[in-house]
Amino acid sequence: MKGTKLFIAFIILAVVIIALPRRSFAYPPFVAKAKKFGAKDCTFCHVNEEGGEPYNERGVWLRDEKERRKADVVDVEWLTDYKPKSEQDKKEKEKP
Repeated sequence: MKGTKLFIAFIILAVVIIALPRRSFAYPPFVAKAKKFGAKDCTFCHVNEEGGEPYNERGVWLRDEKERRKADVVDVEWLTDYKPKSEQDKKEKEKP
């Protein structure tokens, strides 16, 4: 009887923990890897602090790179190739 109550309590606790709203923890390693590129938090690539959609310019670029490279997941190291649009526009205007 005591074992059954303990089991039921465990199941209820598990359901409550799973059902609780929680912050997205899918990509926190991305922030750690992106720190060398200047990231301080998820807003480095996302509009919202929690991540997810919508993406800012950098996030859109990474998403497009993923498709262009036909990759399964985004690789933060691709940021070595990222140039903000304002920087790209300057270079194009400087060309003769």
